[in-house]
Amino acid sequence: MPRYVPKTYNNRRVLRVIVGTVLTIALSSVILFLVLYFVLRNFVVDGQLEFSRSDDTPAVTAPLPD
Repeated sequence: MPRYVPKTYNNRRVLRVIVGTVLTIALSSVILFLVLYFVLRNFVVDGQLEFSRSDDTPAVTAPLPD
C-alpha cells in the first residue's frame, strides 16, 4: 500500500505569480488613470488644458485629443 504524500509542490506557483503580476499592473493602471482624471479635470477649460502660473505670464494651453 503506497504511502500518502500531499501534493505540496504541485501548486502552480508560476501561474499564480503571472496572474498576480497581471492583476497588480491592471489595478495600478486603473488607480493611476482615476487619480490623473480627477486631478487634471480641474485644469480643463473649454476643452483645453490650462496650467496658469502665479506671475503675470499668460496661461499655457494644450489642446485635448479628440
